[in-house]
Amino acid sequence: MNAARTHVVSDVRRAVCGLLLAGLALTACGSRDVAPRVVPSATRPNSIVTTPSAIVHAPIVIDGADMDIVELWPLNVTPAHQIEETRRVVEQLQAELTLQPGFRYAVLLASGDGAGLLLWCAWEGDGSADRGDVRLAAWLRVETDTALFRARVGTTTPRVRIRRTAGARPALTATAMVQLTRYVMKRGHSFTALAALADSNLAMRVLQDTSASGGATLMAADSGALYMLLQARNATALDPKLRSGGSLPFWAPFADRDEQLLAVVAVIRPR
Repeated sequence: MNAARTHVVSDVRRAVCGLLLAGLALTACGSRDVAPRVVPSATRPNSIVTTPSAIVHAPIVIDGADMDIVELWPLNVTPAHQIEETRRVVEQLQAELTLQPGFRYAVLLASGDGAGLLLWCAWEGDGSADRGDVRLAAWLRVETDTALFRARVGTTTPRVRIRRTAGARPALTATAMVQLTRYVMKRGHSFTALAALADSNLAMRVLQDTSASGGATLMAADSGALYMLLQARNATALDPKLRSGGSLPFWAPFADRDEQLLAVVAVIRPR
């Protein structure tokens, strides 16, 4: 009887040990996807150093339903100094803009001809945008005189509103190529008419131009300028000649126009 009891107890102990070992193995396997990777320290071989996992951000998609305050800051540079100016702006933005309360994100784009930069910046609200604009204007060396700013850009404010999107909504990712067209209103002409024509032209451009995956029209807050942004599938310039028939392009009576092919060179987020 005692021998049988001892035999049963031993069987129970072996079963319990087996279950415990199986549980530990399952726990180790199940935690592989979430546990930080551990590596021995080079300076202290017996110590363990954890490496944090990479943070994955959602792509910045241009959407008219977005509630952020969006700003466009166009900057003129010379081809000889575009790289130097790009580095300066990115360093300044990373050092200070990322710490500004209410800052959501910023995207810096550079033109292929070396003659321009464009900063796309988003804020949580008007208050944070107002406070940030003071520093931005200084960092970007933008004209403090609104009359001079309007003469160059066509508007007194960098703030824009997204009017319409067509095709796939443009996304400002690290590899994005976009074509930005700016229409600066002529005095005494109808902004409403120009905007309606630009919206319809956007839809036709996306429909007919196979190098465009989608686009958006944006308007300045004071209706002094209108922007059309097309997402390019590759670095080949989008066809600028696509337009409705007639002796003059649709914008000729209403506005002056300039167009640039731009590439995203930096995406800045809060830290």
